[in-house]
Amino acid sequence: MSTTLFSFTNIKLDSGLMDEIWSFNPRNLESLEDITVSKYSIALAQYLIYFTSQYNNTKAELMNKKRIFDASVGIAMDKDLLKKYKTKKDAVDFLVSTNPELSKLNDEINVLQDELIKLDGIDRSISEFIATFKRELTRREKELFTTRQERR
Repeated sequence: MSTTLFSFTNIKLDSGLMDEIWSFNPRNLESLEDITVSKYSIALAQYLIYFTSQYNNTKAELMNKKRIFDASVGIAMDKDLLKKYKTKKDAVDFLVSTNPELSKLNDEINVLQDELIKLDGIDRSISEFIATFKRELTRREKELFTTRQERR
C-alpha cells in the first residue's frame, strides 16, 4: 500500500490542548473566542482520526491473536481430546488451562476485547462534540449577521 495512505499517522496531538477541550466547562462558552472554538473543532477532528486509527490497530491485533489462538488450538485438538471432554468448548478450556502460551494468548485476547468494548461508540461522541462546536460557530455567525442587519 502507498505510504501516503497512512499519512494520518503523522498527526501530532497537542495533549495540553486536548486536556483543555476535555475539561471545557460549557458555562464559559460565551467568553470563548471564535478562534478557540475553531481550534477545538480542528483538534477534535485530528483526535478522531487518531482515535479511529488506534481503535483499528487494536482490532487488527485482536484478529491476529485470534488467528494464532485458533490455529494453535486446531493443531492441539484431536479426536481423543474431543471424546474425553465431549464438547469443543470444554476441550479448548482444557487446552488453555494446561498450556501457558495458550493461556497467555487467551488473556491478551480478553484484554483487547474489553478495551474495544470500553471504546465502542466513543467515535460517535467525539463527532457530536465536533458538530456542537461547529454549530456554535454558525450560531455566532447568524447572531453577528442579524446584529449587522438591525443596524442598517
